[in-house]
Amino acid sequence: MPWSVDTRGRPRRARLWGKALTVTLSDSGPLAGPTAVNAISQSNGASFYREVDAARRKRIQAAGRRFVEATGGTPCLVLTGRIIGSGDAGDPTEWRVQQRCEERFGFPEPPLLEAINVILDSTGGPLDSAFKTILYLSKYTESINIYVPRKAKSASTLIAVGANSIFMSPFSELGPLDTQIRDPRNPTDYVSALDCYQSVDYVRDFGFGTLNQALKQLAFSTQGRIPLIDLVNTAAEFASTVITPMITQVKALDLGGWGRSLKIGEKYAQTLLARVDPTDNVRTERIARRLVYGYTHHRFPIDIKEAEDIGLKPELMSSEQYKSAFEIVSECEDNEVFIEFIGEREEAREKDRNTAIASDGEVRSG
Repeated sequence: MPWSVDTRGRPRRARLWGKALTVTLSDSGPLAGPTAVNAISQSNGASFYREVDAARRKRIQAAGRRFVEATGGTPCLVLTGRIIGSGDAGDPTEWRVQQRCEERFGFPEPPLLEAINVILDSTGGPLDSAFKTILYLSKYTESINIYVPRKAKSASTLIAVGANSIFMSPFSELGPLDTQIRDPRNPTDYVSALDCYQSVDYVRDFGFGTLNQALKQLAFSTQGRIPLIDLVNTAAEFASTVITPMITQVKALDLGGWGRSLKIGEKYAQTLLARVDPTDNVRTERIARRLVYGYTHHRFPIDIKEAEDIGLKPELMSSEQYKSAFEIVSECEDNEVFIEFIGEREEAREKDRNTAIASDGEVRSG
């Protein structure tokens, strides 16, 4: 049965002119604002919001227990699939993380847990939700360890940089944090705000280059017979004629919006990095700026070597950790959502069983 999204961002059944209404999302990374997150359209493709089925959930839990053993028994949260925002179908990622933590540990009160491990595998989503996800986790523990066996791209990179420790495999990758916006040329698609923002710099540099070349050519052609001020005016008029059609396509409000959306990612990254290491502001600012402005395109793969180069200090996962973590995330098809602590369901059943025994002296049925 087809479905749409209600006012709280949760799925409900519906029909649109007798056709199924499906939800699709660009694979383009961190998105600016709720309208950019939704990208609702009629499509033959599957919804970007899908939960793993019961059979694979069971296999994930089994593989997860092996991972917990390989990491010394530290509580482990698995977080896979696209990050869900407040305007999307399904519950927001940060809210689900909060729920899982409350179910497992109760209300966050001192003393905090020594550490929580997070197996992260995501192509990204809204920056706001990624930022709040790592904030909510930090309410429960002194240390967050992020394990990335495969990918933590785009906004999910923000979750990784907010951790106390990042563990990467030889094959895993993070991604740039340049915010994605509606493409001015095609509003049904997304483009990096960095592309739009830097296009103005390109036009400016092109204008100065045109002015310089025109002035040199005029000076050579006239052999000094025309006063310099006249040459400058002529060259400037020529350069202006060349770049005006380009610059008039940019609105001041758009330019400001592009710059502001990029600042969102930079500020979030700075804030999280500073919480982990408040003693080195220079490093914090350098890493945040590099992640937002330092790459040629949004899909640039930041592997463990590149992560080291920009100052993130990743650690290499052991072979045993990688194998069990990869077994977990490979159970989730592209962008399928799974947010659970390993063993929480079994532990909850055991707790209920013990409670029943204590109350009745025997195991109650059902």
